[in-house]
Amino acid sequence: MAKLEDAIGRIKRLECPTGDLGYRVAGILEDYEIANSNEVTVNREERLDRDGAEAYRAKIPSNTEKSIMILAKSGSEDYVAKVIDAYMN
Repeated sequence: MAKLEDAIGRIKRLECPTGDLGYRVAGILEDYEIANSNEVTVNREERLDRDGAEAYRAKIPSNTEKSIMILAKSGSEDYVAKVIDAYMN
């Protein structure tokens, strides 16, 4: 569980091109040996958007009941996404 908490901490500090968010989150989960990056799915969850932030759900294949919720805001002209929150769901 400590690895997962560390990975979430790193995800919370993530800034990257908007289109790379899912790839970067999957890479972080692989770096912490939580899941193979090819097996992680990151999907947009529009119904969970809040305060101008877009919501994403990262599903961890080895644990079907848990996922990581990520809230990110896009910068000027949608080039960069900055994660403002991430937590287990």
